Amino acid sequence: MKKIFKFFAVLICALALNFNTAFADTFNDLPPSHWAYEAVEYLYENGVVVGYPDGSYKADNNVTRAEFCSMVVSALRLREKTIDSIREFKDVADWYWAYNDIQLASFFDLVKGTPDGYFFPTNTVSRVEVLSVVLNSLTTNDMTQDEALAILAKYPDANEVPLWGLVKTAKAVQNGLMYNTPGHEHTLEPNRPATRGEVAMFIYNMMAQVSIRPSEKLADKKRPVIKDGYVVENAYFDGDEIVIPAGTILPLGVMECINVQKAKPGDPFVARALVNFVDKDRLLLIPIGTQFSGKVVKTKKPLRFFKNAYIALQTESVLDKDGNVVGPALATLGQKEPEIRLIRGCPHLTKVRYYGTRTQKMWIHKSQRVDFVLQEPIRIKILENQFIQ
Repeated sequence: MKKIFKFFAVLICALALNFNTAFADTFNDLPPSHWAYEAVEYLYENGVVVGYPDGSYKADNNVTRAEFCSMVVSALRLREKTIDSIREFKDVADWYWAYNDIQLASFFDLVKGTPDGYFFPTNTVSRVEVLSVVLNSLTTNDMTQDEALAILAKYPDANEVPLWGLVKTAKAVQNGLMYNTPGHEHTLEPNRPATRGEVAMFIYNMMAQVSIRPSEKLADKKRPVIKDGYVVENAYFDGDEIVIPAGTILPLGVMECINVQKAKPGDPFVARALVNFVDKDRLLLIPIGTQFSGKVVKTKKPLRFFKNAYIALQTESVLDKDGNVVGPALATLGQKEPEIRLIRGCPHLTKVRYYGTRTQKMWIHKSQRVDFVLQEPIRIKILENQFIQ
């Protein structure tokens, strides 16, 4: 019996060892539970960050200005670009390891030196300097200093933000680009040196948004623009995602006639996006033709004299053009295919319902617009496995 027990004990240990080996993390000091894990893994896969020879990432280490330039240039694929001018810095010789990256970052107006011509490549980069570079890579709406102060008023250390970084810090907060480590959610800490983990989070969020609204110098002139569509005004960025909040009305066309007098709970229906749904920046959120299958969940037949008919519809699945269930995936601008996070583990686009007001109409006609009300937010991921310029 002891031999059998020992055999199974050894077998279990061997299986556990194999399991841990098969699912080993990229960096030995960055478990999946770490707050920077997803960002670091993504950046590593895309060649933006590297680890140390001992297999660690050292997320709490500081980053120099030169190292940060190198990460940003790699994230934005600027080494594939050509420049027609250089900017001389007294402390960055042409043999310096980061010379080309600093020149690229400078040419594309991401970084600046001091008025007297220094760059200080070995100085640690502060959080406000990181935010400045992130905002320099984007096209954003204008903002006054008073508006910036109002946005930052909730932070007790807002007065520590240098004047030159005030508006950019406020824009970072407004656009979901600010990241605060656990335990520091209510402070800005603008002048503290940024850590490798924080820099990864900032760059990860930057990559998501720069693919949609790059600065003028970074813009790809061939990037398609959705000119027409139904603008979802309250859609907003949250890091690498766009969120369509609960309560948003999504007008869809119901593709078959439904007679309120004959319909019963459980009857199927298909709704279709009759227009492109876009955000304020004309990013395509839900393309025209996207179909949603659903069912009737409740009906009330009209009274003889009052005709107060009532019907409730609920969508369940997203369909492709051939009527096949494709789950929660929706197409978006270019080749990116964002995902809608599952709601409480359900593999369908649930909680999207229409509650018809008491009405005299007893029919929903084919292609008739029905306003579906989003009961829980939809989160659409922007980043794909490959960065798209």
